[in-house]
Amino acid sequence: MLPTDLMAEIASSEVLDQAYLWLCDRRKDYSPNNDVWTLRWRWREIKPQVQQGLLSGSYRFAAVERFSSGEDTLEIWSSQDALVLKALAIVLTRHLAPQMPKTCHHLAGNGGEMAAVRRLCQEIPGNAFVFRSDVKSYYASIDHEILFAQLKQHVADGHLLDLLWQYLRRTIYDGGQYEDVKQGISLGCSLSPLMGALYLTPLDERMAATGLFYVRFMDDWVVLAPTRWKLRAAVQCVNQTLAELQVRQHPDKTFVGRISRGFDFLGYRFSAPGIVGIAKQTVERCVERTNRLYEQGADAVRIGDYVRRWWQWVRTGLAVSTLEDSVDGPLPFAAAVLGKSFRLCQSRCRWFPR
Repeated sequence: MLPTDLMAEIASSEVLDQAYLWLCDRRKDYSPNNDVWTLRWRWREIKPQVQQGLLSGSYRFAAVERFSSGEDTLEIWSSQDALVLKALAIVLTRHLAPQMPKTCHHLAGNGGEMAAVRRLCQEIPGNAFVFRSDVKSYYASIDHEILFAQLKQHVADGHLLDLLWQYLRRTIYDGGQYEDVKQGISLGCSLSPLMGALYLTPLDERMAATGLFYVRFMDDWVVLAPTRWKLRAAVQCVNQTLAELQVRQHPDKTFVGRISRGFDFLGYRFSAPGIVGIAKQTVERCVERTNRLYEQGADAVRIGDYVRRWWQWVRTGLAVSTLEDSVDGPLPFAAAVLGKSFRLCQSRCRWFPR
């Protein structure tokens, strides 16, 4: 159980000021008409009001606006609510994350994406079979009652639980219509990654009991097994756990079989030797993103900055692979498929990798 004075910590000047700086940075490019500018102008006046509302238990979240961005549907909280949710995320992560399994690598302190890739590369040689999958429409599928019951196992503060229930049972404003959400958590909210990590902790705990290698990043996971029957037992355990949590595996992203046949995880392609390349879908997304920036009129510096970060990510993954000294295929391959936009960056950005 977490400390009972969490709300005092959330409402503290230290945490709220940290959340305020985060909000200013995240919304620095928002429209001049956005409410973030009013919040920034009146922060000294608004801050005591927020503190009083949190400590008294009277704080209420406003309706959340829904917007479509490509294939994703984003929910944009008001600036003040986004700040409060960030304060919740800061404090809950500080106290809750250390109690959660270390196999969930997207949580702060668990090493991140590359730690998951490194551990997987280290364990592949001692195993022959793999089960790789994720949850279909994960955020949208999370059951409020199940998640809230999990939260109540850790949180005793009634005011904090009330805020967390408001976060789950939010009201959506979309094109003049209001909708009460009864399933799923908010995509793009700073608190959601922690909630997404917590929801699958029963899976983490049960897989740890099997003694098999298991690693998770949000709702993506990999299980390695030395024998087929041990893999089958792991698949059965996962299926039972997901059924209890009322979520489903993504059929197009599930692979069960020999490691030597190859599988994708966190953007890389793995096989028996370790990382053998970049996942095809990862390259396609990079091409799509780069071309979209080009079509939107982005200059070479902005396009180059995006592709440079992607390039560095590729190099970082290769650096932790067991094939670090022998793999030289993925980088030329990626450069070829990026096409015109990629070459434009190379020709106009002197710092771009050659």
